Amino acid sequence: MIRVVCLSFVCLCLTINHAYGKPENDGIDLKIIYKEMLELRENFQKLDDVVQQQSARIYDLESTVTFQRTHIQDLMTDKKADIEYRRKLERRLKVIENSFVREYSEPKVYNVKSNYISPHENVDQHKSTDYNSEIVDGIVIEMVDPKFNAISRKERLLLPQDNTASDGLVAFYSYMSNPENNPSAHHTLIYDVSITNVGNGYNHVTGIFTAPRSGVYVFVWVTRIMNGEHPTELMINNAVYGVTFLRAKNGDDGSVSGNVVANVTKGDSVFVRVHSTYAGDGYIHSNEHGRPSFSGWLLH
Repeated sequence: MIRVVCLSFVCLCLTINHAYGKPENDGIDLKIIYKEMLELRENFQKLDDVVQQQSARIYDLESTVTFQRTHIQDLMTDKKADIEYRRKLERRLKVIENSFVREYSEPKVYNVKSNYISPHENVDQHKSTDYNSEIVDGIVIEMVDPKFNAISRKERLLLPQDNTASDGLVAFYSYMSNPENNPSAHHTLIYDVSITNVGNGYNHVTGIFTAPRSGVYVFVWVTRIMNGEHPTELMINNAVYGVTFLRAKNGDDGSVSGNVVANVTKGDSVFVRVHSTYAGDGYIHSNEHGRPSFSGWLLH
């Protein structure tokens, strides 16, 4: 481009010199024109370099703006997810607080009588009309008002809150009551409604099952996706034992299940999380028509 401009300038100068100039000064005029042409080409080259530098700088600035815009969008998404997660934790904490208040606001002493009480123990002397009784697994349980606490210590037993079966059974089943919107990678899925928890291994607040005894276990988890896609992993401690993936885009809705059979040691943690490297997008959905769930049992 610079050469074309310079040649055009030279031709114009020669034409003007031929038409109006003096023939005896042709040699001097050509040298001057050539020198000016070189200076002009050098100036054009400098301008071209400046334009290229400015173009490169503009490109870098545009790239920076694009990156920052994407980063800001990611931060906003993470903030929204954190807010939803905090609200969920606050709701769960409120439920726990209410349960705690109901549990301890009206204390009751459970008096258990069994057939193993020796005949010479005088139980009848402590009879009271201020209690109700019921039969649970063949044992008469009397709910006595705390003020009537004169019953013999041999007869009184505070029943533990323990679901561990005497024959060593371990089984649990829980489901997710509310949808998860755009959960992040590594996010532990919490199945907050516990239906079965024989052995007390599953924690519905953390979403983690802690094996109460060693053995071979079966684990099953179901994930419902709506208008999105998500991979999930079943973890035993830090190891991935199972992976599922489902894509349900454009308003679609579907479920995918996975199952794992594994040797588990007492105290191991088992849980379901969003994939460690790809979180996916959209909803992990839950409503009355279908719910994500997590279950497991001791096989042997």
